[in-house]
Amino acid sequence: MQRYILISLLVVALSMPAFASGAERSGCAPGYRALYDNAVVELNGTGELDIVVVTDPLCWHCRLGHKLLGEYPDQYRSLRLSFYPRPSYIGSDMAAWVLEDAAGTDRLKALVDYAYSELKAPRTDDLMQARMLILMQFTEAFPDLLKETTLPELAVRLQKQHEPHTMMTVELAKAVDLPGTPVLIAGDAVLVGYGPGPWLDVLKEKKICK
Repeated sequence: MQRYILISLLVVALSMPAFASGAERSGCAPGYRALYDNAVVELNGTGELDIVVVTDPLCWHCRLGHKLLGEYPDQYRSLRLSFYPRPSYIGSDMAAWVLEDAAGTDRLKALVDYAYSELKAPRTDDLMQARMLILMQFTEAFPDLLKETTLPELAVRLQKQHEPHTMMTVELAKAVDLPGTPVLIAGDAVLVGYGPGPWLDVLKEKKICK
C-alpha cells in the first residue's frame, strides 16, 4: 500500500511542468503538495499553516532555517521535513534514514534538533564509511538506538527500510525542478534558499492552500 502511494505521488509530480523561476512557483500545485504528502517527519506548531522544508541535515543554511522555525512555532501548524540528501554532504542520507525511522515517536524532536545542531560532517570520501560515521554519532548521543541490535545491523536495517523513500523524495524534488536545499514551501509560497526575513514574511502572510 505504501509503495502504491509513493508511486502515485511521483506520477503526479512528474506530470507537472518544471518551473523556470521562483516567481512561477506555486506551493499549492500538485507537485509541491506531493512533497508535503510524502514527508513523514513532522514537527508540530501552534499556528494555522502547514509547511514543508526540502532539506539536508548537514546543509548549513538548512540548519539556520531549522533554528529559525524552531523559534517561531506559532507561525505554523505542522512542519514537515522532506529530505533531499546532497552529494556535497556525503553520508547525510543516513541522517535522513535515522530521522525517518523515528517519525511519530517521542524522541523525534530530540533527534531532529541533534541532527541540525550537533551532527558533524564526516571527513571522508567513502560513502559507506561516511554513513557509518553519521550513525555512530547518533548512537553515541542516543544509546537506546542500539537496544537489542548492533551498529552494522542497524545500518543495514535503516538503509533497507528508508532508502527507497528517500530516493522517492529526491525524485519528487527533481520533478519540480528544485535546485538544492533548503526550500521552504509555505502555503502558496515557495522560497528557494534561506533568508530569515523572507521566510518569516511568507509565514506571516499565511497563504493557505484551499
